[in-house]
Amino acid sequence: MTLRRLPGWLLLAACGAGGAYGCRVERDPDPGDTVHPVGYAEVGADTFHGTQLVQFGYAMDECRECHGDDYAGGRVGVSCNDSGCHSEGVESCDTCHLQAPVTGAHEAHAALGFGCWDCHAEVKDARTPAHPSGAVEVAISSALAKAGDSHPVFEAAAFSCGDVYCHGGREIGWDDGGPLACDSCHDALPESHGRFATSVGSCEGCHADGSLHLDGRFDLQELPCSGCHGEGALGAPPAGLLLEPDGPGVGAHARHLDPTLFDRIGKVASCRDCHDVPDDLGDDGHIDGAAPADVVLRTGETYDPSARTCTVGCHWDTEPGPAWGDDSGAARACDACHAMPPVTTRTGAPHPPSPGGVTTCMACHPIDPAIHVNGTVDFAW
Repeated sequence: MTLRRLPGWLLLAACGAGGAYGCRVERDPDPGDTVHPVGYAEVGADTFHGTQLVQFGYAMDECRECHGDDYAGGRVGVSCNDSGCHSEGVESCDTCHLQAPVTGAHEAHAALGFGCWDCHAEVKDARTPAHPSGAVEVAISSALAKAGDSHPVFEAAAFSCGDVYCHGGREIGWDDGGPLACDSCHDALPESHGRFATSVGSCEGCHADGSLHLDGRFDLQELPCSGCHGEGALGAPPAGLLLEPDGPGVGAHARHLDPTLFDRIGKVASCRDCHDVPDDLGDDGHIDGAAPADVVLRTGETYDPSARTCTVGCHWDTEPGPAWGDDSGAARACDACHAMPPVTTRTGAPHPPSPGGVTTCMACHPIDPAIHVNGTVDFAW
């Protein structure tokens, strides 16, 4: 059935696919004439023209038959465009619905820069096939929604989106309201962040501000080593990742790295002596969420993570080596690594007989922290 076969009053002076948004200017209802019924311009009336369009399948071609292809007057000489309702054009998007509808989460998505065609099939105008049809079709094509190998889908029954990158893969209802809290899409403190969050205090401590939020990638600020652990130029503990001044994460870092210690007995080590130091904050293996930190010693040397002890040349390959958290000072006593005098040299040959004592040692070996424990046996001559 078409409008042409209906009573003449169903020929419409204007159109509106939902009707209510089309008439923005209040005016007196038309008393009716030989073509249109009483109430055809009255929002809410049973005979309102927008309601009739919905009821009879959006047969807008019947409107154009009398009022012209551009609705500017046609053969009846009456324009729909200057009627006070359709000043932006009968077929303007917001004649039937606002450009950014206020229903559901439309406003929230529009504020983030999403356009209509990110979630709906693109239409040119109200004459596009199957538009208007009375049905809201959702076809998520946004590149952002598909980021991270996501496969977004709109669940019509639940009225929600699933497997959408923008929401961390979580299913969030279209009418859930907003603004969404941080833990709506991901835990406010993701499980993988447990070791790091306390030290920086807030998300912004590591991540860029909101201007780069939801951009399809994880944005990290360029932080110095001390941004997460340590203090000052060294960037090494103390403090640890949880701002602790001591404990397994701190241990003997300062003893190995700090050149200012007044009782230093050996050469200052570097971070790379014991760790694979990343060139970039986001390098694989860095910020991996797993404790303890990875320890990678030089060839042939070992670290026991359960006992936190090292068997290394720096400590004369003593086994078990000193414990990482031992702050008693015993590990840096002169005879902690080798006897005084040693029984054998580093090559395994017997050490020459000597009465022992630091003074005697210095007759042959300089004891200078700058060169002591440097992998080479230094002689005074």
